[in-house]
Amino acid sequence: MKRIVFTGVGGQSVRVISHVLAMALKELGYEVALLFDYDSSVRNTRISAYLTYDERPIENPMIDEADILIRLHEKGDQLVAQKTICDTGLCTDEEVPFGMLGIEKFGLAIFGNMIALGRLFRLIDLDISHIQLEKLLPKSYLKENLKAIQLGYDLNLYED
Repeated sequence: MKRIVFTGVGGQSVRVISHVLAMALKELGYEVALLFDYDSSVRNTRISAYLTYDERPIENPMIDEADILIRLHEKGDQLVAQKTICDTGLCTDEEVPFGMLGIEKFGLAIFGNMIALGRLFRLIDLDISHIQLEKLLPKSYLKENLKAIQLGYDLNLYED
């Protein structure tokens, strides 16, 4: 069983990217559980998505320790995780300037969340060429989101 936690603030599309991953895993035949924890305010308050997936039915979807934590904002939960991937300045494990890349490549920091999703697809060894992402993503900014996911998937963080 694999456990992934996304954490950030409202407005960063934590719900969207966790839902896209859940649907992609479902499409590939996995059992998936996705739970959300967030304040009732929409923007700039903490939000977390807890995703569990396995080849067998999931008996308990609650997560106290994650295999991977995607941390997109300083207000996001700091959960114990085997690997943490975060925007620059938010951890000491794997830092990626998701927001800055979103601005540089697509003109908006919000595309950093799709870059993070692409990075996550690579880390959990999902071949995105076998997933019909265009059916899973929101229709607005579809082309940009697909390019941002590909950018994250192709990221080589260890270039010299």
